[in-house]
Amino acid sequence: MILECQFIQMLVLTWFYKYANAQSIRVLGGSPTTIQQFPVVAQLLLDPWDKGQYSQHCAGVIITSRHILSTAHCFQYSSETGYNYSDPQFWRVRVGSSFRSRGGFLHKVKTVVTHEEFDRYYFTNDIAVLVVAKKFYFGDTIKQATIANKGTELMLNSLCTLVGWGVTQVGGQQADQLQLATLFTVDQKECSLRYKSIGSVISDSMICAGRIDIDGIDGCFGDSGGPIFYKGVVAGLVSFGYTCGNRFYPGVYTKVSYYVDWIVNAIRRHK
Repeated sequence: MILECQFIQMLVLTWFYKYANAQSIRVLGGSPTTIQQFPVVAQLLLDPWDKGQYSQHCAGVIITSRHILSTAHCFQYSSETGYNYSDPQFWRVRVGSSFRSRGGFLHKVKTVVTHEEFDRYYFTNDIAVLVVAKKFYFGDTIKQATIANKGTELMLNSLCTLVGWGVTQVGGQQADQLQLATLFTVDQKECSLRYKSIGSVISDSMICAGRIDIDGIDGCFGDSGGPIFYKGVVAGLVSFGYTCGNRFYPGVYTKVSYYVDWIVNAIRRHK
C-alpha cells in the first residue's frame, strides 16, 4: 500500500491508485480463503477511464443492507485521468464472491461519502461510506459486519486477520481468489518513530499492524479499504504503508473505533 505522500514514496493498498497518484495493494504473503468464511467483505470495482470496464480496485465491508465501509483514498481526483473518483458512476460493488473477476452480485453505487477532513498527503481521516442503489440480500455469502465499539483499543501484539484480493508477492499480479494473512498489532510509539524517519505521521486514528519478525506478510496493491479483523470484529481498514511486506514499516490501518460517530452520522444522512 504505497502512496506518493508529499516527498515520501508511500504505498496505498489499492490498484486504483495507479490512476490517482499512488499505487495499490493486496494481501502479501497470504493464503486462499473463501467468501463463506468472510461474507462481510465486498469488492469495489473501478472503471478508471469511464469506458464501462470495471475491475476490482479497492475493498470494503458491508455495514448495513445499503452501506459499505471503506477508505477515502480510494475515491480521490486523479491527475492522470482527469476524473474525480468520488463520482459514484465510476464504481460497482461485488458481494458474495470469493473471486475478483466473477460470481456474486454486482450493485451500482448511489453515493460516495468521504470524510470531509481527509488529508490525501498524510492519510488522516482515511474513511468513507458507500451507498448502493439496491439493498443487499443477506445469506451465507453476504452478511453484515460487526465493527469495533467506539473507543475500543487493541492491546499490543493482538492477533488480527487481514483479508483481501491484493497482490500476493511483490511485483506479482493481484490474487483472483480471496486471501487472508495473520498480523499482529505493533506498538504505536515505535511505529510512529519509524514512520517519522521518512516524514510520515501516525495519529491516534490509526492502527499499526504487521509481522516485525519476518518480511513479506502485509497488505499490498488492491487491498485498500479492506478490513483487518480482531476476533471477528472489524478493527481497521487498509490505509497505507511504506513498500509492501517491509517488517521495519508495519502496515497502517484506519482505526474504525475512532470513527464510530462519523460512520453512524454518514449512514443516517445518506440512505
